[in-house]
Amino acid sequence: MPTLVEHLIRSFMPDARATIEQVADCMMFSTRKLQRLLADEGTTFQELLTSARQFMACHYLQDSTISIAQISDLLGYSSQSAFSRAFQQWYGQSPRAWLKQQVLGVRGRRDNQ
Repeated sequence: MPTLVEHLIRSFMPDARATIEQVADCMMFSTRKLQRLLADEGTTFQELLTSARQFMACHYLQDSTISIAQISDLLGYSSQSAFSRAFQQWYGQSPRAWLKQQVLGVRGRRDNQ
């Protein structure tokens, strides 16, 4: 169940529809039933939403055609600063610093080959 819900969250995210109501409706459940089913699996919708946002943030950051402002919109944040604060909590660094570290890591691996 959690895997399916996270998949739906990821698919709805670019359209800014990654809400529990949208996911529950897609699954033909009430929001309360979806919450209960997720609780039975030891998780919550918010935890799955956060996990999906983390995954998608890293994915989008690696695409140089997408700005950080666009990423914050795609992930459903109210502002770029709200996204940056969340990213800082997840990874202990800003999105720009994370991306710079990833680029340096790839170059370093290429140089060692």
